[in-house]
Amino acid sequence: MTLNDLLKQKKHKEIWQKYCGFIDLSLQEYMRIQTRLLMEQIELMSECELGQRLMRNRKPASIEEFRQIVPLTTYCDYEDILLKKQASALPAEPVVWIETTWEGGKSPVKLAPYSEGMLRAHRATVIATMLFATSKRKGSFALRRFDRFMHGMAPLPYLTGLIPYVLDGEVDVEFLPESDTKEPVSISRRNSLGMNQAMRHGIDLFFGIGNVLMNISEQFVKEPVRLSLRSMFQNSCGMNYRLSKAWLRKRIFKKTIFPKDIWDLKGLIHAGTDTFFLKEKLENFWGVEPLEVFGGTEPSCIAAETWSKNGLVMFPDVCLYEFIPESELVKCESNPLYVPKTSLMDELNAGVTYELVFTCFRGGAFLRYRAGYMFLCVSTENVRDGVMFPQFRYLNRLTSVIDVAGFVRVTEQTIEQVVELSKLPLANWFAVKEFTVESRPYMHLFVELDEEAYMQDIDADVIQDQLILYFRYLDLDEWDIESLFGVDPLVTTVLPRGSISAYESANGQIQRINPIAPAVAEILNGISSSLE
Repeated sequence: MTLNDLLKQKKHKEIWQKYCGFIDLSLQEYMRIQTRLLMEQIELMSECELGQRLMRNRKPASIEEFRQIVPLTTYCDYEDILLKKQASALPAEPVVWIETTWEGGKSPVKLAPYSEGMLRAHRATVIATMLFATSKRKGSFALRRFDRFMHGMAPLPYLTGLIPYVLDGEVDVEFLPESDTKEPVSISRRNSLGMNQAMRHGIDLFFGIGNVLMNISEQFVKEPVRLSLRSMFQNSCGMNYRLSKAWLRKRIFKKTIFPKDIWDLKGLIHAGTDTFFLKEKLENFWGVEPLEVFGGTEPSCIAAETWSKNGLVMFPDVCLYEFIPESELVKCESNPLYVPKTSLMDELNAGVTYELVFTCFRGGAFLRYRAGYMFLCVSTENVRDGVMFPQFRYLNRLTSVIDVAGFVRVTEQTIEQVVELSKLPLANWFAVKEFTVESRPYMHLFVELDEEAYMQDIDADVIQDQLILYFRYLDLDEWDIESLFGVDPLVTTVLPRGSISAYESANGQIQRINPIAPAVAEILNGISSSLE
């Protein structure tokens, strides 16, 4: 039965059990599901070219043997097959190919195949997320047929575009804006169209990138609520009532109008990096606590918060999850040939940061894959909510990538390319991800100029303007985010001559992307000491 059928019959307990029942699993039951689906995936992989290559023409008989035989992989291990869409080499026939940018890769994009089994699992995780988002306690939810779903995310071929695709025929949801538009539309334009439609008919669910939601919220507060006879004829009666009430509050009582004064959301879902820092502010704007969801191009949607909205839980039937402890990553920095050890879900410790390693189930292509996702294990169980397996907080991408709000992703190779194109007199540099006082992320680029440039006293603003120009030249869509987030993604600081080189003379070459905090502090403290 579809979700529509179950909602028509008001079988709410059955719906919760079908999509959210995994939350009652013990850790042992969780691991049994992981093991069973891994064995099924090994069977599929053993019969295809890609699987035979990655498993070295062997067929592991257990999780332990699988982890011994199959090496940790990156996209470079798959590119020759996936970029050519060689379906015959895969464990299952792809139904759709999902796309994303490949930061520092050999191709501008990465492609990931989705089998029919993966799409079914993705449908279930999307529905579970919608149920959790509209629930205030375990087993209860407000999702209903014909709810209006503001989908402020990228369309296909990106992962978020799968939501209308997998829900089609499963549940009657009215997407704002309409999901069947034939013309390519930017995210900012999609949100503008959706908000206009929402102003006329209302919203029940809103799904967007956290920083985009913040900018939409702030812009809404700045713009006064406008009423006109023409617009009132286009609006529903309910929206006219709420708009009129808000307009009178503003005119008579001089009250600031928030989105929560116009819309009564059942659920607010947000994704992307840095969402944790925006929760309280978004709740103040919209009147509902936002629910965080996590997914990626290669693994699909793998985690969501529950009704308590206090930590991500990973869906047990989407991927096998392994975790590299931060202590193992430190060993990799000092020895690039070191193979880090991984832990399974039942081997984690609360308070430890891990890099996620995943193996896709149901005919997916990726085995023991490293995408660079970093998670903090916030707890190994949540007794109050009855969750007996770990919960997480997504932190960021691995240190080799600076991820600004899920849009701008910068690698060392990207910055080197920009420096070369710009012809700027930069002798050395490093880049750090930082946050404004409003919790907005940006990239802080510290640069050291060559000797002649210091003689000319080149201004930091000039350097920043030139760098932004060439970043946008390389990736216009990604770097044109000020209109989405209300903040410039780059801040540049010119360091005194010799600042970086002095540190490197004593400690060795600094890591250029997100160097460790003590290294940055030592450089900046050295500058402060020299000025005293």
